[in-house]
Amino acid sequence: MKSQGENLLDTAQAFVPGHITGIFRIHDEHEDPLRCGSIGAGFCVDIGTTTTVKLVDSTKLEVSVAYNGRPINAPVTTTVIQRLLQQHHRVCKVEVDHESMLPIGVGYGASGAGALGTAIAISSLVDAKYDPLDAARHAHYAEVVNHTGLGDVIAQTTGGVEIRIKPGAPGIGELVKIPVNESFKIVLAGAPGLETKNVLTNREHRGRIITSADELMEEIRANPTVDSFIHYSKQFAYSIALMTPRVQSALNELKAAELDDSSMVMLGDSIFCFCQDDESEQAVGILSKFWDPDQVQLTGISEDGGRLVL
Repeated sequence: MKSQGENLLDTAQAFVPGHITGIFRIHDEHEDPLRCGSIGAGFCVDIGTTTTVKLVDSTKLEVSVAYNGRPINAPVTTTVIQRLLQQHHRVCKVEVDHESMLPIGVGYGASGAGALGTAIAISSLVDAKYDPLDAARHAHYAEVVNHTGLGDVIAQTTGGVEIRIKPGAPGIGELVKIPVNESFKIVLAGAPGLETKNVLTNREHRGRIITSADELMEEIRANPTVDSFIHYSKQFAYSIALMTPRVQSALNELKAAELDDSSMVMLGDSIFCFCQDDESEQAVGILSKFWDPDQVQLTGISEDGGRLVL
């Protein structure tokens, strides 16, 4: 969208859904970050991030990023900006505004959503042959090199419930979508507590994750249903031993209430619960005992991935 103003070049806006990972296997040994990533399974949710980008002519690169109106240090977003502007030989002052329903650091794919939304918006402005997959690859690269994620971006590019079967950026990695035949409600509850970067760089954690995922991914690929996704996600969560006491207690209470289609969000002090519409109020009530009410959210599955909206 061309905007009027003395030096204002362009403004664009993108929306990217949140992404919840239930099971993953690290593949970050390749020298090329675009070929690093993860296999695993997860789903996109209706809540997400709307990213507005403004570019202004400048003699040097300047970047400012806000998240829900508050200035933040945003190395992932900044990496995306630097790569795209360098690729297209542009020097700009860049303003990025992320308006999001995704809290940072709880495992809802906030970093990936911000990176992908920024990439989609900027790429649409500076690339005459705008290619959404090329934009998404820049977002994936930024996540990998900053150790903030491995598989969110490819999933957030596609939407739905997915099994990621080959690691790598969009267009390199591969996934298959699991059919969703029911109108599920998703209840999420979460708070900061597990740093993705710390887990991904810890040898002991990595070893447990890889061993468990190698066993369980074969099972879920052989039976690609929502039920098997939930079942094997729960097995994975218990086997990697990263579950906080709050998550474990909340899962126990959900099970006692026959709301057992639930597991730990990877990676966070967080839970997801699949339920029917008439069960959602009870699930929200249970999880509100363990998390503050504003940390509990009711949403649904987003079948659509990241996209331009302006």
